[in-house]
Amino acid sequence: MDSHTNQQQSHLLPDGRPIPRRITTNPQEKRHYENFTPAGFFDWRRWIPLAVIVISLNIIWWRQPLLHTKALSGAGITWQLIPLFGYTVTIAIAMALMMTQNFRSISSYLFLVLSILFTFSSLIQTRHEIFTLLLLLSIFFIAIQQTWLGLQNFLGLLLLSILATFAIPISIFYITNNFLTHRFIWQLLPMLFGFGFYFTPILMPNPDGRKLSILTLGLFWVAILSHNVGISTVFIIIFSLIAFILQFVKAKIGNWQHMGYVLLMALSMLLIYH
Repeated sequence: MDSHTNQQQSHLLPDGRPIPRRITTNPQEKRHYENFTPAGFFDWRRWIPLAVIVISLNIIWWRQPLLHTKALSGAGITWQLIPLFGYTVTIAIAMALMMTQNFRSISSYLFLVLSILFTFSSLIQTRHEIFTLLLLLSIFFIAIQQTWLGLQNFLGLLLLSILATFAIPISIFYITNNFLTHRFIWQLLPMLFGFGFYFTPILMPNPDGRKLSILTLGLFWVAILSHNVGISTVFIIIFSLIAFILQFVKAKIGNWQHMGYVLLMALSMLLIYH
């Protein structure tokens, strides 16, 4: 009797759901089984990943534009950036909700709508290029959750990397300085390939994603080695190797896995841009 019970339990996930009988490469089918431990609304296991992802994303977006602005003109944060800060916080919360709810988060739409409202601030709307970039980013995160569009693949990863890299940092720099430099845009390349690598297992948690991560890891290393080489480069490579290995860890760690990718990217960006 005990052996029969143990055999039945061996075919169940930790939360009691049955293990899928067939292996699938479709991230939409696989994601249903990723988060094994349900967390209540007031459970700290729900809020810590959300908080870490939101803070990490804002570090990624704000550090380089502010450092480059300070080096160029000595200017700091101004009140003109307040609407943009509201935008980055709301879009980061929306992204965190999407990542922790398997890219099917109804609550994320609320924050995406709020982010769109921030773009209609006079300080953003009057700068038409910036307004368009930020609006495209918000619309993209609405579109990526629509399964019929099929954006949870390489194309979606490419669009996410480009929009997340250039929309917000360029907006921060342009609103602060009223101009752009080729050097600033060139310095965003490590961030571009960083988004490409660290978000590969988030967007494509399947064998195809693991294969693609070999390519995106190589491109990320090329980008950081062409940007600057020093003792910090060693730590960046270590962080990226941890992220690469992390995607082979069983999904029972759930949301903490996604938090780990974004946190490791933020630490990498802190070392790249200093």
